[in-house]
Amino acid sequence: MISDRDFDKVCYLSKIAIPENYKERFLAKLNSVFDWIDQLQKIDTSSVDKVSLLDEEPVTERADIPSLQNTKDEVLSNTKNKKFGMFCVPKIVE
Repeated sequence: MISDRDFDKVCYLSKIAIPENYKERFLAKLNSVFDWIDQLQKIDTSSVDKVSLLDEEPVTERADIPSLQNTKDEVLSNTKNKKFGMFCVPKIVE
């Protein structure tokens, strides 16, 4: 179960602003995900042979051929924060 304090800290660290009127709803959904994960961890998988989980199908590999689908200018045209031909992002250090 995630407390309000932990939820606020995660929102702060990830720089996500959740309005107060939505906070309770998001917190409930997040806690339900963690409850589901707890349920999955309780499943006994000790009798499952890990080798049997491998696919019988051979893995098909595609040729590793580089291709340019977008030019640098096309990609950078999607942002207003660019400098020296690169994306500018805020410095995030605590």
